[in-house]
Amino acid sequence: MDWAEKEIFQLTSVYPAEADTLYHSFPLLRPTHGRMSQEFVYHAHCRELLDRVVKGTDTRPGTAAEVCCLCGEVSAVTPMRSAAIGLYARMWIAAFPDIPVFGDRHFHHEALYGSTIDDLEADARHRLAVAHRTVGAIDCTGRHHGETVHCKYAGT
Repeated sequence: MDWAEKEIFQLTSVYPAEADTLYHSFPLLRPTHGRMSQEFVYHAHCRELLDRVVKGTDTRPGTAAEVCCLCGEVSAVTPMRSAAIGLYARMWIAAFPDIPVFGDRHFHHEALYGSTIDDLEADARHRLAVAHRTVGAIDCTGRHHGETVHCKYAGT
């Protein structure tokens, strides 16, 4: 919970006009994979979902962190083809830009297999989609964390 709250707080400071929506987006931030017990993985997952909330885009498709979790599982049991490694690299860079793992090799995968990687990404995000991961209607009591607030959703 603390990690999710930290991400909400950080994004609220960047988008103060969206503070109420971000606060009520907390239910979206459920971990979906065991590797999300690692803080950096879970933070990346939350950041992407909250960014989608702010932008008003679909929160159901898999996140880059979720795709990385999938690629990690696959790579542990079978060799991955070049396009799949390119997908892993693309998603890793999107989710964890401050943790370089692939170096410049991802440029070669993108140059050779970019359109295949696009297709793999779309498919993976679709397959990892969480149907109920939507903000939906917000009904606020006018209290956040036990404090009375002027929430734009209060009394709706």
